[in-house]
Amino acid sequence: MKLFSDSAAKKRFMKTGLPIILGIAWSPIIWMLLVATLGPALFALTASWFITHVIILAVVAPVIFFLLRLFMRTGRKFYSEGE
Repeated sequence: MKLFSDSAAKKRFMKTGLPIILGIAWSPIIWMLLVATLGPALFALTASWFITHVIILAVVAPVIFFLLRLFMRTGRKFYSEGE
């Protein structure tokens, strides 16, 4: 079973879809890393896991945004060479 009908469709997916999938896939990894490293300190300051997770969410969202931009920029540079 072929996923892409031709090389152009594959390149279009690599430029647009793959960076978004990578950003979404990395978000739980970054979330767990920050909860493991910053979670205990933030919990000691706030005394609430809910507030701790809200703060971590406020940190994770911009990190994922910048990772998406990085993946898209890298994808454009990598896949525009052959065109």
